[in-house]
Amino acid sequence: MSPNRARMSRGRGIVQQFVLLVSLVLLWLMLWDSITVLTVVSGIVLAFLVTRIFYLPPVVLSGRFNVWHGAVFALWFLYSVLHASIEVAWYAFRRRAVGAGSVIACDLRTSSDLVLTLIADTASLIPGSIIIDSDRAMGILYLHFLDCDSEEKLHQAKAQVYHIEELLIRTLGSARDLGALRARPDPLGEVEGGRA
Repeated sequence: MSPNRARMSRGRGIVQQFVLLVSLVLLWLMLWDSITVLTVVSGIVLAFLVTRIFYLPPVVLSGRFNVWHGAVFALWFLYSVLHASIEVAWYAFRRRAVGAGSVIACDLRTSSDLVLTLIADTASLIPGSIIIDSDRAMGILYLHFLDCDSEEKLHQAKAQVYHIEELLIRTLGSARDLGALRARPDPLGEVEGGRA
């Protein structure tokens, strides 16, 4: 390996390590729901210890971030959280019982652990759905959706997960993920057409 490539690889590794440390510190601050000198310092110390003591698989970043698609994703997410919050609150007040929930499996197009995790987190943060399992090797997420007792509602639930995946791939997915998105533009059509 040439010295320039080795330097670039080392620099990329440092950036990825820095992003991981900052992410762990932010997670720590969110868990404590407080930003004080003590929580920031303890977060930095714990993040450093966690990355040094425990084996963590490398977080492979695509090296790209599309600002426009990121803004579209953020606005869609805010709208979805607001809409779903109102809908779930309405379930508590209406006289009719809430329909049965369903567990669905979504065969994702991405092969990125980071994108798969972000899809699971996003879907779980929208009220009415929660991630219950994932098959990392096969790229399948299993989610439970509230009031999902008809074919139409099952279709809508899966469509939501695939829409989250598409938005995230367009925002920060790798070239491989973008290629998979072009190769399988409509995963729901594949399922209905007979392909699992």
